[in-house]
Amino acid sequence: MTGPADEQNDVGQQRPLVLHVLDRFDIGGMEIVALNLIGQTRDRYTHRVLCLRDVGVLGARLDALGVDFETIGKRPGKDISAYMRLLRRLRRLSPDIVHTYNIGAIDVALWSRLAGVRRVVHAEHGRDAADPNGNNVKYRWMRRLLAPLINRFVAVSSDLAEWLTHDVGIDAAKTRLIRNGIDVERFRPAPSPFDPVDSLVEGDKMVRIGTVGRLDRVKDFGTLINAFAVLCDDLPNNRLELMIVGEGGERATLEQQVTELGLGDRVTLTGPRDDVEQLLHTLDIYVCSSIAEGVALTILEAMASSLPIVATNVGGNPELVIAGETGILVASGAPGEMAAAIRTLVESPEQARAYGVAGRVRARAQFSLETMRLQYCQLYDELLDH
Repeated sequence: MTGPADEQNDVGQQRPLVLHVLDRFDIGGMEIVALNLIGQTRDRYTHRVLCLRDVGVLGARLDALGVDFETIGKRPGKDISAYMRLLRRLRRLSPDIVHTYNIGAIDVALWSRLAGVRRVVHAEHGRDAADPNGNNVKYRWMRRLLAPLINRFVAVSSDLAEWLTHDVGIDAAKTRLIRNGIDVERFRPAPSPFDPVDSLVEGDKMVRIGTVGRLDRVKDFGTLINAFAVLCDDLPNNRLELMIVGEGGERATLEQQVTELGLGDRVTLTGPRDDVEQLLHTLDIYVCSSIAEGVALTILEAMASSLPIVATNVGGNPELVIAGETGILVASGAPGEMAAAIRTLVESPEQARAYGVAGRVRARAQFSLETMRLQYCQLYDELLDH
């Protein structure tokens, strides 16, 4: 719990209260961004987190930051009793800014206004997993109808910003591009750069390929596993390994796929890990196989770790991975093309190292936590001044 002293800034003034509202607060890139934003701006604002449904394992991270959080226990669908609890809570807290995240919390803008909140920020970190292209008519109309109640829409990629303005119909003047940032000092290059290890058998090389993310259909790890199978057939004299870090509802399906392809001794599904920065040091190539992305923190973390990247040409990925400079972009759902891109890096370690070095430079220059912090502070302060 935060005390009165914690709610003042360095000159003794009461800090503005920013209430972050999410559908759930569980493991995911969006939630990590919220945590980082809160942690980086605690000296300027008091933060609280309110979840519509539940708080997952990341609640412990909020506790460690000394941030109050709660849930209103909303049931699936339009739970009127939960919205009434939400309205009462908003009135009692009287936040200076309500910051909502993704489609699951956008309707909180209405209840915030009814509670007398004057400033509402809504952030789009990616389209819904069930609607990766953003074509759902209902969701588009929800955004349009609620837009007059929202002061600013935040898009984490140019792709999302363009979609909001041109496809959804949000006024460009209300849209702000703030890309996600990462801790570029926590994610650093491994002591040894990419260099496939020659074994005692001439021509045999050891290469570890990896990825990090929720085991969800939108991440399309099935295509990655199929691409890895193609790669193993194409490079029979190489010792290849694939590591998939994360947990989710697709685990059983992916495990069955690995078994059916006879890759059980080469593919590892690690489950959730809290030592990703160390695991990245064990990789030679990082692959993102998603069919939709906002700005993938995992790609940025791999770039900051000086890993060469193979990524699908979707969403915000081409804003992170510059083809021919920091990695290779491929079509989504195309295992043959993905396998060929990975093979290019396996067979050209000098090029792979150059991609990794350039990726680290790009991550530090454009996607640091400090850059993200300054942009959100500017946004919040602009709203607070009016």
